[in-house]
Amino acid sequence: MSDRTQAFTGLTDDYRAFRPGYPGQTLETLRGHVREGATDAWPEPWLLLDVGAGTGISTRALRAAFGPGPRVVGVEPGHDMRDTAEAGADGADGVEYVDARAEGVPFPDSGAALVLTAQALHWFDRPAFYAESVRLLAPGGTLAVLNNNRDLAGSAFIDEHESFLEWYSPGYDRHYRTYDLVGELSAVRGLTGAEEHSLPWARALTPDEYLGMAMSSSRTAAAARKIGEDRTRAELRAIADRHFPDGRVEVPYTTQLVLARRV
Repeated sequence: MSDRTQAFTGLTDDYRAFRPGYPGQTLETLRGHVREGATDAWPEPWLLLDVGAGTGISTRALRAAFGPGPRVVGVEPGHDMRDTAEAGADGADGVEYVDARAEGVPFPDSGAALVLTAQALHWFDRPAFYAESVRLLAPGGTLAVLNNNRDLAGSAFIDEHESFLEWYSPGYDRHYRTYDLVGELSAVRGLTGAEEHSLPWARALTPDEYLGMAMSSSRTAAAARKIGEDRTRAELRAIADRHFPDGRVEVPYTTQLVLARRV
């Protein structure tokens, strides 16, 4: 696909239905970091930006974590992603969505208490996004990178799932999100105090839920284009059945939260 921002076109219903949320403990850590940096000079209400918001999973999580006070805005250039997020809003979420890329967010300088990206940084021009975040953040504000990473070590199930994608999804490598985020943020002028928090956990799914989650992936979609959707579904279902004959699929995750503060 020539426009990477539209990579999830046609996948968003499964994405919204089957992708995991984020642990409450991790969101509490994020909220605490933002509040610790607060100053009287911050614009009211606080502006919380969720960049690469997708179908709004992390945007809604911000509203739940911070309560009704701040302004919460999801920034998402993918048309299907943003439409699904907006269609799923029930009015009580109190969140907004705007059409923009991570490297050019249409908000003024030094106005945001938080710039978050969840499950999306690998799609960005990272240096350009970091510079844009520094521009957006008020002094004391937080840049946060949040990922639910499948635990690649110690699970034969995950190994077979990842191997399937490496075999059939052109260019895929299971280590695509393995980079030194603390080191990268520490090197960004205008940020300080980069730190990482990790939380291992496991998600229990039915085989159908696992299949729905797998089919929400742009990489699985690439495999389906190569070998056909029916074969893709059959092979993924067989992986689940081999490892979980009792019908309870367990997906091990480590949630990674990397934080830095605007000086």
